[in-house]
This record gives sequence, C-alpha cells and structure tokens, in this order.
Amino acid sequence: MKNVYPKSVINHCLFFIVLFLCNCKKDSQILNDRPLTMSSKLLKSHLSASANIDFVTSDSYYIENSLPSDYITDGSKDYTTFVQQALDENRNCVFPNFPILINKDGLNIPSNRTLTFLPGSVLVMQANSEKGYGVLEMRNVSNINLINPVLIGDRDDHTGKDGEFGMGISIYGSSNIKVLNPIVSEMWGDGIYIGMSENVIPKNITIKDAILKHNRRDGLTITAVDGLIVDSPYAGFSDGTKPMAGIAFEPNDSHSEIKNVVISNALTEGNTGTGMFVDFGNLMGGGQKKVNVLISNHTDIKSGIGMKAFSRITDGGGSTIQGTLKFTNPKWSGNSKKALQTILYGENDVHLLIDNPIITDENDRMLLKDETLVYMKHKTRINKDAWSSITFSNNWPNSTSPPPPVPNDSPNSSMVYAIHAGGEAYKASDGIEYQADNAFTGGQVFNTQNSIANTSDDKLYQTERYGNFGYALPIADGTYEIKFKFAEIYHTGPDRRQFNVYLESEEVINDWDIYKEIGNFKAFDISRTVKVTDGTLNIDFTSNIDYAKVSAFYVVKK
Repeated sequence: MKNVYPKSVINHCLFFIVLFLCNCKKDSQILNDRPLTMSSKLLKSHLSASANIDFVTSDSYYIENSLPSDYITDGSKDYTTFVQQALDENRNCVFPNFPILINKDGLNIPSNRTLTFLPGSVLVMQANSEKGYGVLEMRNVSNINLINPVLIGDRDDHTGKDGEFGMGISIYGSSNIKVLNPIVSEMWGDGIYIGMSENVIPKNITIKDAILKHNRRDGLTITAVDGLIVDSPYAGFSDGTKPMAGIAFEPNDSHSEIKNVVISNALTEGNTGTGMFVDFGNLMGGGQKKVNVLISNHTDIKSGIGMKAFSRITDGGGSTIQGTLKFTNPKWSGNSKKALQTILYGENDVHLLIDNPIITDENDRMLLKDETLVYMKHKTRINKDAWSSITFSNNWPNSTSPPPPVPNDSPNSSMVYAIHAGGEAYKASDGIEYQADNAFTGGQVFNTQNSIANTSDDKLYQTERYGNFGYALPIADGTYEIKFKFAEIYHTGPDRRQFNVYLESEEVINDWDIYKEIGNFKAFDISRTVKVTDGTLNIDFTSNIDYAKVSAFYVVKK
C-alpha cells in the first residue's frame, strides 16, 4: 500500500495536468482556437480545486498497483483490463498522476465505489470506429463518487463516421451518484450523459463544477432523471452533430421522466446549436406527464441560440405534458441566430416562466425592458397562446427610462454602475442608488441581520455574493475606478478566508483576509482603477481559502 502523495508531488502533478491539457493534440484546439470565456486564472483555480484529495484515505487502493510492473506513463498503452480489475475488487480507488489509455470497452463502475483522480490523472479514449462508447460508465448501480475525473475523447482520431454516442461519463438507470470537478472534452458524443436503463429512471444525481469542452454532440445530455442538481457547470463549443448544445434535455420516449431538476450558475458558450436546449416532446404517449425544471443564473455567450425549448399539448390520444420550466436571471448574449426560441403550444402545456432576463442584440447592446418584451414575444416564436410569463425586477430600466443605474442627481455624476451583491436595490446615505444584484455569473448569496460597524449603511454590508464568481458589465471603453465594499459576516477569526480579485484578468487584490484586516462585522472599502478596451468590464473573484466574497461595489468614470 502506497502512502498519500506529499504536497510537492501534488503541485508537480497540477503543473502536469495544465501542461498536458495545453499541449495534448486533442485539447490544444479547445484551449487555443476556442479560448474559454472563463479566464485562464479561473480555469487554473478550478484545476487547483481539483487537487483536493480529501477522498483519499488510509484504505484507498492505488490503481498503479494493478498495472504491469513495467507500466509506462505517457498514455500510449492500453491498460483498460488492469484498471477494470482494480475497480471490480476495490471500493476506494485512486488514479495515478499520469494519463491512461482506455479502449472502446471503457470502464464499468460497480456500486459503492469512490474514484479519486489525482492531479495529472487523465483517461484518454483510444481511437476507434464504434458508434458509441463510455469512458466511465455506470449502469444500474448506486452510491458512486467520482472526484476530479479528467477525460479526453477520440473525436479527432475517430476512425468511423457513424453514431453519436461516444460518451465521457455515462449514467444509466443509476442512483445516488456524485460527480465533482469533472473535465470532459473531445468526445464522439456527449461529455456527460444521463438516461434510463431497462426503464429504470436515474435518481439523485449531483454534478458540481463541471468543465465540458468541444464535445461532438452535447456537453451534458439529460434524457431521464428524477432528482438532479447541477451546480456551476461550463459547457462550451459543442459541434459536430445535432443538437450541438451546451446542456440538453432530450427524453427518448414516453417511459422517461424529467423531474426535480435544478441547474444553477451554468455558463454555456460558443455552442454551434444552443446553449440550453429543452425538448419534452418525446414524453408524449405516457398518459399524464409532469415535469419540473428550475434553471437559475444561466449565462450563454455566442452560442447559435441562447435557449431553445419545445413542447406540445397533446398527442391526440389524451396524453399531456404539464409542469414548470423556469429560468431566473438568464443572460443570453451575442447569439448568431437568436437569444431565445421557444414553442409552447397551449395554456395547458408546460408553464414557461422567465424572470429578469438580460438579452443583448446582435451588436451586444443590452435590450431595455420594453425592447426585451417585443423581442421575446415576436422575434423568438413564443406561441401567443402559450402558457408563459416574463417578469422583470422592479428596478429594471424600460425604453422610456433608460440607464444609468443611478439617478442623474447622484452625488457623483460620473457614476456608471452601483450593485448590491446578493441584495436588493438600496439607496445609500450618500445618495448612491445601488441596483439589486445582477450581471453576475456563478456564486451563492448569504446575509446576516447583525449590525455593521464603521458605516451608516448596515444593509449594504449585510449581504454578500460568495464563491468563485464574476461580473460582466457592458461599458464604454475608458478608465474607471471601482470601489469594493466588504465586511466579514461569517468567520470569527483570521486565516479562514483568503481570496483574489481580478479586473480585466489582472489581479488587483491578492490573498486577502478581511478578518485579519479589520475583524468581523465591520465595513471596509477598497478602491482600484482599471482600463477597459473591449466594451465589457470583467470583475472576477477567486477563492484560495474558503470562498471569495463581496458585499457591494460601484464603478465611476475617471
């Protein structure tokens, strides 16, 4: 039995995985020709998080112990049989810090398994002509944890022309599955696929912090599930065979179910088809079907269509599909075809709710309230009889009352933006009117009722957005001063929170510990200056210890 790798080896492996992903023939096109909107610093943060080896315990089994004594570490030799035997015989397996070639048979994961992939671990699919495969497959199993898997498919080297089912991670008819920090790219089909097996519906599936890049069909496909949480996924540059979506709901037949689905903080980008694709049509024929899907804070950037949803009221035989498809705070921008295409056929069909949408036109100009309503009702093919509703936050500007977000009589006439992170609209004691939290990607919200010292605006500091998150603000090119407002409202001691802040991908605050600076429940402001040259001010927060956070900020033209 080998010991847990020391920190120096972990750091070396982290370097290896970055080097491998940047130079591997299969991945270089993604990271270079198709750069992630997620900045390189945020991607590095994701990979750093993947170095977490908490699931490695004293009884973990190291996969290399099952490899031949003369095994090689360059990913050029097929070790599928040896790895499968290790998975069959051991409940807690640790993959080594080098790439392993997997053949068309893939790896089948038994029940009650935890698979941890150390930094540097990569499963590479061997070139084949199969119509379908599964690099990691779970079929009719339960209680599985996949920690930090990195998978690369064979789409560029695939020797066949047919099929579209070469999957990275496949979950068929399984339950109680957790997939944490996966990176899946270059698959012949989908990055991650969730579906039935022998009419068994997958249940209780969690996917967190996925990066799904340049897969041939979809990043994530959901054909059947009851209980799914997808937190902070990135799904970009799907292209090759329809629907070419970042995330797709595609039930295969009337035996399927789509229930209890929550997708939070999804970023889709550059997909040839659609950022978020929803087609419930094949559920028809199974009597009375009910779906419920909540998608919050979905951002799509420059996919063909930001969101596309289809459904139908009846099959003529008495079957119906009802329920709710709800989007909260979606942001659809730069789409080459249209931001939204939705066809819902009648008042008894799926109820589509869209709360507080932000849409930009073909010139990347953010549409105002009245313009958005016109766009969504007439340009996006929402059926006029469909059961749909569109709502806006109270402070959302309309066409007769355009921005700026603060009034013209503000004490600072050069104010451009003022945002109350994690909170509602608020007028501060100095007259600045902060918008309710908006224009963000990622993160969660937290608040307290405790009093805040050093300020007369306690409410402004009693909320926060925390995690790995960012803001993208449409703004004229120029030089700006940003004032960040912080208060430690959770931790009660130093060295429990450290984080970084980036403006336009440049680090402006490093390893900052609020408590060490000022203590807790005390207001503290920091100002930084930045030059914007691309029409968008990007503000990114990344975590080092615990989570990054901010309570509020405003932007002033210099």
